[in-house]
Amino acid sequence: MRRSRLITLSLALLAGLQVVYSYSHPRKTTPQPPPETRLPVPTVTPPPTAQPTEAKAETTEDRPFSIDATSAILIDANTGQTLYAQNADERRPIASTTKIMTALLLCESTTPETVITASKNAAETRESSLHLKEGEKVTAHDLLRAILMRSANDACVAAAEHIAKTEEAFVAKMNARAADLGATHTHFVNSHGLHDDEHYSTARDLALIGRAAMRESRIAEVTATKTCRIQRSIDKLDLTMHNHSRFLGKFPGADGIKTGWTVPAGKCYVGSATQNGWRLISVVLNCQMYPEETAKLMEYGFSHFETRTVVNPRQPMGECTVANSPDKTVLAVAKDPLQCVVKKGQEPRYELHPTLTALTAPVASASTIGSLQLVAEGQVLGSTPLIAEHGVEEWQGFSALIHGKNKTRFYGFSLFSGGVLVFLGYGKRTRKRFTALTKGSRRRRSRFSESFGSDDTGW
Repeated sequence: MRRSRLITLSLALLAGLQVVYSYSHPRKTTPQPPPETRLPVPTVTPPPTAQPTEAKAETTEDRPFSIDATSAILIDANTGQTLYAQNADERRPIASTTKIMTALLLCESTTPETVITASKNAAETRESSLHLKEGEKVTAHDLLRAILMRSANDACVAAAEHIAKTEEAFVAKMNARAADLGATHTHFVNSHGLHDDEHYSTARDLALIGRAAMRESRIAEVTATKTCRIQRSIDKLDLTMHNHSRFLGKFPGADGIKTGWTVPAGKCYVGSATQNGWRLISVVLNCQMYPEETAKLMEYGFSHFETRTVVNPRQPMGECTVANSPDKTVLAVAKDPLQCVVKKGQEPRYELHPTLTALTAPVASASTIGSLQLVAEGQVLGSTPLIAEHGVEEWQGFSALIHGKNKTRFYGFSLFSGGVLVFLGYGKRTRKRFTALTKGSRRRRSRFSESFGSDDTGW
């Protein structure tokens, strides 16, 4: 009877542990999503009758007008959406618009105060020039002005050699940076744009490069400047820089970017204009009247299109599962707004692609827990981090034992303790059996038989 009670007690203990475990782990109706699970977004699908926001590469039939240039394009600087295109993917020589990439790498590789020393090779670079002398020292910011305003070829070579030791190595960096920006139909041979049959780009690629360049505040400041004076260590008579751009001052909000001209390329211009905080980027290649044609593109963009916010800051974008917490989920909200450009009078058509990560508490309020992409017709127009709407605490106290990260250890210890209790309850009888087995064979057989054959064994 005693043995039966101990067995019953042990079974009751194990059953109790199972009940506790069951209540602390309620049955889930849906599985936990794995890390980096794309979750559906509620109430953000645009109406089915919405019109496309992004103009595709337009054909002659659907272009609203033509530009007097071999190639042309107009894009939104924020999203990169194409608002107008004319032979935008045709490979062309690009002359000194090359210098936009040189200026971008200069800003990414130096501080404004960095001192750059001109080499003999830089000083001997021909055509448009700052007339650098071998050994002359100029700050990176003044060299940037010479590159973008005077279009100085020798300044480009000096910058290239400072950054990459040789112009050839610098050109490799230019091509790699172009690829990073998605300018996949571009190939540079030099840092300044003097003609070479293997040196080319497209209007679309130049727009992407110009868009990236204007995000650099140093470049945006210089391209909007008409006249300035620089400091030089040798030629102190040649200090005034005049911007070659005739687009500046000819259109409201005109603020850049770069001219270019060679006989094979014709006149080229990468333009920028900003109105009410909204910037457009344009490109015209082989365009005789580039200020007028650039103004025509800009006027079309600002008068026929508008920006539309489709995601607001703190807008809910889904829920993230959270382990090790009484809160099973946390709401993911957008950190920054997302916008697209639409024709006036039309509704935007877009998709939102959120990506959320399964979490383990604790989770800090406003910590990044995913990302959100705004996509229109296959093009990513923008992205923003998704952040936790509020903080999530982990299990505390006794709850942490049965719910938290160490619950496996807790239940393992409980089962081990139950086993110890069972062993202690049967220890005396077990020791007697082992003792019986160590004695003489006949006596052991007799005691073994007596032990398992008695009426009070419980068997």
